[in-house]
Amino acid sequence: MTDRQQHPVLAIEDLRIWFKTRAGDVKAVDGVTLTIAPGEVVGLVGESGSGKSVTARSIMRLVPAPPGRHVGGAVRFRGQDLYALSEGEMQDLRGGRIAMIFQDPMTFLNPLYTVGDQVSEAILRHQHADRKKARQQVIDLFRTVGIPNAEERFDAYPHQLSGGLRQRVMIAMALSSRPDLLIADEPTTALDVTIQAQILVLLRQLQAETGMSVLLITHDLGVVAEMCDSVAVMYAGQIVEQAPVEILFANPAHPYTAGLMAAIPRADDPNAAPLPIPGAPPDMARPPAGCRFNPRCPWAQEICRTDVPTLRDIAPNHRSACHFAGSQVFDWAILSALEAGR
Repeated sequence: MTDRQQHPVLAIEDLRIWFKTRAGDVKAVDGVTLTIAPGEVVGLVGESGSGKSVTARSIMRLVPAPPGRHVGGAVRFRGQDLYALSEGEMQDLRGGRIAMIFQDPMTFLNPLYTVGDQVSEAILRHQHADRKKARQQVIDLFRTVGIPNAEERFDAYPHQLSGGLRQRVMIAMALSSRPDLLIADEPTTALDVTIQAQILVLLRQLQAETGMSVLLITHDLGVVAEMCDSVAVMYAGQIVEQAPVEILFANPAHPYTAGLMAAIPRADDPNAAPLPIPGAPPDMARPPAGCRFNPRCPWAQEICRTDVPTLRDIAPNHRSACHFAGSQVFDWAILSALEAGR
């Protein structure tokens, strides 16, 4: 048994989170299994609506119930099942040993309090420091995350800061408790390109300095290539492929992954048109039978429309949920698709 299997920071096992609607149960997360090792940066990628953010909120137990509900599976942090904890016990972990950065800071920063006071509250709760010491820690954190004039910014309200500075405040808040696990849910979506790059460099630098594990949720494979050690590809509430980054980019083993890669614009050839994936993600209240990607897959066969593929090992450290992954015909088809995208 590997060290990763023995001592994961996070182990998600067959997690199912469904939402009750008039149209029926929406299976937003439907059998997700994922582990994160100490110090590992894992990317979770997929189109909007694939279940990435619900997975993140499920780890933090922040899915509103109702309409959401935990149907089955476990989320284990350092071996402890988070769904077996009381709300009080979960609050002690949330924002402490497990922290989260959300994609829209204005949604989670209270407009009635200064940003310094809001970060201080996290320190007061989890470190039991006095207010004077907490204030100094916040100022030091602001400097660490690159907020200029940190002492003055302590007394600023969220609306007085730019989007980039608000996101840095959220990062400071997440780091205030020195978490073992940081969940970053599309942390740069609302920012312009220059600020996006700065925030991603900052996150990678802070991860290297602290050794924390990171779950980075994004729809951008370019970000994954720069930031992550391994990647899980999510489609229609399920993980369809997992591999170290260099293996996945060199040898994608699921048609959906190949479609995502073919849809990336090429910086070295601006005239090469990216190839969109045909069709649209399924209605998760009525997902298709068999492989959920089969209505959009150009290589789907009859078995794909009837039998659900399992996420299986096709090579060391490489798993795919495709009936034909690893076959010679499949590899040729995937290579042809990627070449067409070039």
